[in-house]
Amino acid sequence: MKNLTNTGRAGLAGTAVLALAALALAGCSGAQGTGSAAQPTASAADGQCGSVPDLGANDPDGLLAEFSPETAAAYNAYPLQIRKSAWADWKSEKDGGYTAAIVGMPPASSFVNLMLDTVRQELAAADVEIIADLAPDDPTNVPLQLQQFSQAVALKPDVIFFIPLAGEPSIDAVKSAGEAGIPVISMQSTVDSEYAVSLTGNSVLQAMNVGAETLKTIGGTGNVLRVTGIPGISTEVYAEDGFQNILELCPDVNIAGEVTGFYEATTAQTATLQYLATNPAGVDAVLQSGTMGLGVLNAFHESGQEAPPIGDIGATQGFAAWAAENTEYPYAGSTTPTVRQSQVAVDIALRILRGEGPKINQFVNDPLVVNRSNLDDMVEPDWKTTDSTDLAGDPEEFFPEEVLKEFFNNPSS
Repeated sequence: MKNLTNTGRAGLAGTAVLALAALALAGCSGAQGTGSAAQPTASAADGQCGSVPDLGANDPDGLLAEFSPETAAAYNAYPLQIRKSAWADWKSEKDGGYTAAIVGMPPASSFVNLMLDTVRQELAAADVEIIADLAPDDPTNVPLQLQQFSQAVALKPDVIFFIPLAGEPSIDAVKSAGEAGIPVISMQSTVDSEYAVSLTGNSVLQAMNVGAETLKTIGGTGNVLRVTGIPGISTEVYAEDGFQNILELCPDVNIAGEVTGFYEATTAQTATLQYLATNPAGVDAVLQSGTMGLGVLNAFHESGQEAPPIGDIGATQGFAAWAAENTEYPYAGSTTPTVRQSQVAVDIALRILRGEGPKINQFVNDPLVVNRSNLDDMVEPDWKTTDSTDLAGDPEEFFPEEVLKEFFNNPSS
């Protein structure tokens, strides 16, 4: 195998992007085909504080009409337009002996390592040869990643697995692969292109689900602290949109303050501590944009204040374990099935190559909210409350076979 990996050290910005990658996957997490039972906010009446508004999908061509109502519901408030896939009527000229290229992120975290290692293992099990395995030297080096993507296209693999550092600058690169007859599987981050199949989550809906559950626990009234990620990037904008959608239903909730955590738990902990030091009255709840929940929780503990409800988007085993020990705490979070996401990405690629024909370009999963109704089923007794490992949940809930088949014109099974 030709190995062309480029890796390097990442600083705070790099760590933040890696945390953001976990958050993007957290947006994917959950169970499709489970109906309203998967949404703990369903008990709140529509239009009331604590409910999730139905804002519809960006689907001008009505492509979601072919899907079950449960699957289509995952696209509620999804920010990108749903497009017909360029591979809907396509089949590889080869019947086997496929090759693949990987253009990913530096393996600077256990999350990224596990995700990419799983892709490699799944490809090996399917007898797919990896002819390029590329990554930029830093998670913020978008130009280098795009250069590596072009290098991968030049090698003419049958499929490319891509973890884009930035979606918008990747559109032209993905188009060049598509015009060369190479499907692209975009993992975690989205690419607004018919030439890519993005396996992703609905970050807006995730914020709506977890945020509504969190505000419901305080009775729809009180002062809320916002802990933001990286200002201006798409995932932060999507989280802000989701929170704003549910806050519009909560006129008695006031945003008392805002701090920036850069999607990094220790940074969020420091920023929250500084806020609490100058605002000793505290807050009634926290809405954080993702992966920073454990840091925020630790800040309240360190300040000597009782932890309020904290929306644990991109949840960790540590926060979940602490909540399980403290049975009166009103926990709400979302899960991250890293291994299963990688397995599904390879499955999708093989289906495309075999000519099963993906119907659309965005494969979106319904975010699963973890709360008191299912928390005990997910937490293992030996988990440590300091563990920052992602809360994965049941991996089989992420795109189960019967749901995945809905996304193809000619599903093989």
